[in-house]
Amino acid sequence: MKFSYRVPHMFYRATFAVSALVFLAGAVSPAYADDTPFAPQTKIRLTVVQWMPSKGQFERWDAIGGEYTISNEGAVSLPFLGSLSVGNLDNAGLTNEIAKRLQEKMGLAQTPAVTIDVLDYPSIYVVGDVTTPGEYKFRSGLSVLQSLAMSGGPLRPGARQRSQTITLAGELREIDHSLLRSSAKLARLQAEMAGAKEISFDQPPAADQQYAASIHDEERVIFQARASALDRQSTALVELRNLLKAEIDTLEEKLKGSDDNIQSVEEQLTSVKTLVEKGLTITSRQMDLERLLTTYRSDRLDLVTAIMRGRQAINETTRNLEGLSDTRRSEVASEVQAEKANLDQLRLKRDTTQQLLLEELSNGSNVSDSGEELPLTFTVSRRDNGQVNQFQASETTELAPGDVVKVIQPRIADAPSDDATALPAQTEAHISQVSR
Repeated sequence: MKFSYRVPHMFYRATFAVSALVFLAGAVSPAYADDTPFAPQTKIRLTVVQWMPSKGQFERWDAIGGEYTISNEGAVSLPFLGSLSVGNLDNAGLTNEIAKRLQEKMGLAQTPAVTIDVLDYPSIYVVGDVTTPGEYKFRSGLSVLQSLAMSGGPLRPGARQRSQTITLAGELREIDHSLLRSSAKLARLQAEMAGAKEISFDQPPAADQQYAASIHDEERVIFQARASALDRQSTALVELRNLLKAEIDTLEEKLKGSDDNIQSVEEQLTSVKTLVEKGLTITSRQMDLERLLTTYRSDRLDLVTAIMRGRQAINETTRNLEGLSDTRRSEVASEVQAEKANLDQLRLKRDTTQQLLLEELSNGSNVSDSGEELPLTFTVSRRDNGQVNQFQASETTELAPGDVVKVIQPRIADAPSDDATALPAQTEAHISQVSR
């Protein structure tokens, strides 16, 4: 009775465990198609479990299971099994092949339970006459029309030309402002190098006078701030030099006093030595005077050393004071060279951008939104068995992972208008107005 009760109990536990694994595997991601071969660069999750009768439970083989990616050659590298060619195997075929190889490799009596879940499919690519061509994430059931929507829809030549014209005009405006800033900075640097009291700016264009006035005010503030900083440094160095001179004067006065003390002690010591020789005084008096004389002489050496250091500091301060202006002029000269190079680059960039804008305006006559547009055509490139096949598709064609969708917008060009020949002559006069 106990045995008959345990067998159904173990059976129910095994059934529950397998059901739970199947449920969790199915909740990872929606399957693209169970009978569809795995495309290269597909990311999968491999789960291997085996029923252990001795323990009455399933055990998962974490050493083999994990996340893997199908290589471009259509193979997957697994622990213990090595490189396994996927080929045209679908989900069921690959799981059976892995289970069979594990059984043979491990010498198992029964094949282990193997499940494969697709974590991520290879991206698709949309190119051609679309607003934002590029790489996009694949999902199950993705159609050509949906990929077109993901890439921003079909490209409108007229809208693209207008957008490019606006972009170039904005860049030209920004370059003009950069030229004003660079010219103002160069004028300020040249005034600093010349030692001028004021900055002489070039006359800006009439349309930029208000902007130029604010830039000139900023440069004047910088000019005054740098001049004040230089004056403060010079004043600080002069004050430091005067302070060092006053300190040296004080030390020299103390040195004179020290010399007088030394002379007085030497005279006393001579008298005391005579009295000691005659036995008229004790020798301790002589020893005290000798110690005092040694102390005075040591103090004198300290004063002489301090005076020498003070004079060295004065010389260093004088060199810093004299080299302050030279250092500033050298720094300003380097800044002037760098700013001139930047100004030349900005002028070259402005000429290039202006020429591009002129070409865009000239080519604008060849782009007309009123031209008749033909239906979009779609071409899908799909890798199959190591080869790339191309075929015509429709909006409802379902895509596969890794597909490349090429969108083409045929147009019937309008006849050129009579005014088209006059546009290049007008754009040169119109360019400044567009850039403003």
